Amino acid sequence: MALLYGKPVADKILADTENRIRTAGVVPGLAVILIGDDAPSHLYVGLKEKAAQKIGIRFEKFLFAADVVVEKIFLCIDALNERADIHGIIVQLPLPETLDADKIIARIDPKKDTDGFHAETLRSFLAGNREACPVFPRAVIELLRAGKGYAIGEKGLVLANSELLGRVMVQALALEGLRAEYILSSAPPETISEKTKSARVIVTACGIANMLIGGMLSEKSIVIDGGATYLDGKVVGDADRASVENKTCFLSPVPGGVGPVTVAMLLARVTEAALRI
Repeated sequence: MALLYGKPVADKILADTENRIRTAGVVPGLAVILIGDDAPSHLYVGLKEKAAQKIGIRFEKFLFAADVVVEKIFLCIDALNERADIHGIIVQLPLPETLDADKIIARIDPKKDTDGFHAETLRSFLAGNREACPVFPRAVIELLRAGKGYAIGEKGLVLANSELLGRVMVQALALEGLRAEYILSSAPPETISEKTKSARVIVTACGIANMLIGGMLSEKSIVIDGGATYLDGKVVGDADRASVENKTCFLSPVPGGVGPVTVAMLLARVTEAALRI
């Protein structure tokens, strides 16, 4: 079993992105809207800010209280949509329960949709446009390529907390040549286990601590753990590392797996947007 750490992959993406920025002489601008006081969200935004500033991307944060009225957020997004020096906008998730994430993200100009969560972006990707692939699936694919432990035509499985995320991730795996399908985390455990045991590549994106255990895997499984949950003061993934790591060929750990690659791909994407102007 080998651990698929994201840092080497992320470092290469960041170095390539920094080189593109210097060569083109541009200053990409990324705006992040952060609502509420969710500690992990503030931590993740801080990591994005540090990485962005290191490679020459201007990073602007817009903070709102959890009880903000949605009209204030819309006004902020409208202003950012009009700014020529802002090439990407992200809304840090999750949002307070009183706010509708889909409606807020829909306010973003699709050309500035850096995460790739806008409905127009997702429709384009599901229709076959590789360039519209959202950041998280792009990061998963980059990490899988680094592991090089699978072959075209092998089975891929996405364990997701929503049908839309499942469909998007399946499309990304299919474009890599895998025979992919998804199953929701709300499915009966025995059904999930039956699916995971027959899959070569498993991508999780559930946010349910330690739900994937070793007994649910084959000896040749490749697991990309996209979950992140706080448990007893620590960040853990969807996979129970203690039981899973001895049952897999490759496992991306949490933290330190797909997370750093996702940040790097986010910054690469906003740079691509800046270079298109």
